[in-house]
Amino acid sequence: MNLSLERFHIAPQPEVVSSLHGAAAAPEESRIPPLPNFIVAGVPKAGTTSLHSYLAQHPQVYMSPLKEPMYFGARDILSGPFREQFLAYAGRVPAHLREFLDDVEHRRGERYALHWETYTRLFEGVRDETAIGEASIDYVWLPSAAMAIREQFPDVRLIFVLRDPADKLGSSFHVARRRRPDLVFQEWFAAATRPGSPSWPLADSARYATHLARFLALFPRDQMRIYLYDQYRADPRGMVRDIFAFLGVDPEYPIDMTERHNEGVLPRAPRVHRLRRRLLGDWAPTRPLPARVRRFLQRLYYRPRADAPMAAADRRVVIDYYRDEIRRTEAILGQDLSNWLR
Repeated sequence: MNLSLERFHIAPQPEVVSSLHGAAAAPEESRIPPLPNFIVAGVPKAGTTSLHSYLAQHPQVYMSPLKEPMYFGARDILSGPFREQFLAYAGRVPAHLREFLDDVEHRRGERYALHWETYTRLFEGVRDETAIGEASIDYVWLPSAAMAIREQFPDVRLIFVLRDPADKLGSSFHVARRRRPDLVFQEWFAAATRPGSPSWPLADSARYATHLARFLALFPRDQMRIYLYDQYRADPRGMVRDIFAFLGVDPEYPIDMTERHNEGVLPRAPRVHRLRRRLLGDWAPTRPLPARVRRFLQRLYYRPRADAPMAAADRRVVIDYYRDEIRRTEAILGQDLSNWLR
């Protein structure tokens, strides 16, 4: 398939892509729905899918029904090292995205909304909500995202959830092993730390101090809330109440937090899984089935993955790699992160 950016109404050059984020790219005022006044901007593998669901339950909060629209990442996605990878993926996005926008009952999965008109349509459902948000967790590490957000929404409130880098990378590794069961952690991590490799965003997104400094240079500190994943797991209600107060909505509104999303899983029969991967690769025989049936079969095929300690040698490799970032993150937060170094 011959893919071109014109299919997505997005110019290929960074200076042209940047116009998507300026006033000139926006339609007439009368056609623009209310737009985000807060963004969950990071980080991957830190419970943000569940957080998106919890925030959306509040009657005063409107969350984009599409998680990860990635609009403010367009400048990097379309002109950076992941451009070809994105184009290969994007060949199947337009039809799905149109279906998503037109059919509320089937709004599932992660798609991109990289054009201003498409992005604003995500907020056409806003009624009388006062806190309007979206969650695109890769904004934290994409180099141009912070400035793109600042250009469009200078008063936006930003939310980050940071996770111990070793635990975060361990979680990402288990996901990777579902596709490649014979992976070895240290080999996988070494590849992930090479810029331009397919797994590089997983490692780079854990350089918290570097990325937060970029946002702090552009936004006042009081427009940001930075939480720790351990805090989130220990007292999710307390953290969500704090976020609601930060957003100026009723912090005591009851939220159903019984369901957790994107929890880690492992195949119930590892040998069968390895054989299936060897024979079928990425092709899933359940793909043509209805979503409800697929979810049922996935529950039969996979079991929840209990949090298990990372091997000491593997953890030490990750700690050594991020040590300076962790110390600088401590200074930014004014919090003790010594448990991340053990």
